Amino acid sequence: MKRIFALALALALSAAPAALAAKYEWRLAEEEITDSVCDVYAKEFARLLKEKSNGDINLEVYPLGTLGTPEEIFELCQNGAIEFVLDGAGQVGSFVPENQIFSLQFLFSDNQEVNEKILADSKALNEMLSGVYASRGIKMLAYWSEGAMDWTASRPLLQPEDFKGLKMRTMPSPMIVESYKVYGANPTPVPFMEVYSGLQLNMIEGQENAPYITQEMKFMEVQKYYIQSSHKIYIMQTMANKDFFDGLPPHIQKIVLDCVAELRAFGYKAQEELNAKRLDMILKAMKPDQKLLKLSPEARAQFREISKNTDKTYLEVSGNPELAQKMLDVIRQEIAAAEAAAK
Repeated sequence: MKRIFALALALALSAAPAALAAKYEWRLAEEEITDSVCDVYAKEFARLLKEKSNGDINLEVYPLGTLGTPEEIFELCQNGAIEFVLDGAGQVGSFVPENQIFSLQFLFSDNQEVNEKILADSKALNEMLSGVYASRGIKMLAYWSEGAMDWTASRPLLQPEDFKGLKMRTMPSPMIVESYKVYGANPTPVPFMEVYSGLQLNMIEGQENAPYITQEMKFMEVQKYYIQSSHKIYIMQTMANKDFFDGLPPHIQKIVLDCVAELRAFGYKAQEELNAKRLDMILKAMKPDQKLLKLSPEARAQFREISKNTDKTYLEVSGNPELAQKMLDVIRQEIAAAEAAAK
C-alpha cells in the first residue's frame, strides 16, 4: 500500500506542469510492454482521444513496469491516482473475484468472431459483471480479446492426463490455479517478468499465453513443445476510475465511449495480425527437437468436460455464488446462441 501512495504522489507531482498542454491531461497504465497488442491499443486510444477532442484531451501512456505491477496499476486507477488502466482479467481477480469467470477453460467458442460478439454484447459481462466493477469504483469501458491462448511445455500436452505433476505457471488467481489442478498439474504462481528464468531453471515446466506474448518473451527458447490449445482467450479490460468518468461533461464522456467503441475492431485486427505473425516466427525459429502440437477434437471434448469441474470453485471464489451462477448460466446460453447463429 505504501508503494501505491508513493506512485500516486509521484504522478500528482509530475502531472502539474503538463496541465498547461491540453484542457484534459489524463494517464493510462498498461500491463504490457511497448509495442505489444495492449500498447498498440493504448496508443491508438490516445490518438483517437486527441483527434476527436480537437486536441483538448491528451492521454499519457505508461507501459508495464513504469508505474508498478498489474495489481498496483489497478489500485492506482481504483484510488483515482490515474484515470485509465488496461489490465488482464486474471491480473485483478483478487480485487474482483467475480471476473474469474474468464479463467474457466474451454468456456468460450472455438470461433473467435463469436467471442468478439459475446465480449461486446453479453449481458452477463456488460451488465452483471460490469456492475460489480462499478461497486469497486471502476467504470468498465470494454472487455476485449488479445487472442486465443496456447500452452508451451517441456513435455507434450495432448490430453488431460499429460498434465499430471506438471509445474504449470499461473497468474495469482485462485481460479486459474484450480483450472490446472483438475488436470492433475502442480500450478505455480510466478510473476510475469520471472517466467522465462523460471522455465530456464525448471522451477516451472509450462506456461499459457497468446502466441505474440510467447514469442515476444522468448519462452520457446526454454520450452520444447508448443501446443495449439486455444483453451481460453486472454481478456483485456479497458477501465477508468468511476468517479473521474462520472464527473466528466457528457460530451467528453461520449468522446471516450466513441473511442472505445471504435477501438473494438482495431484491437481485434491488431491481435489477429500480430498473433499470426508471431506464431509464424515461433515456428520458423523452432529447432529440430522442438515440436508444434495441436489438440484433437476428441481431446478438446475431454478437456472441456473436465474443466466443468471448476464451476464449483468459481462459485466459491466469486464471493457471490448466486450472481456468479447466474452469470455463468447466461453467458453459456449467449455463447450457444451466437454459435448457432454463426452456422
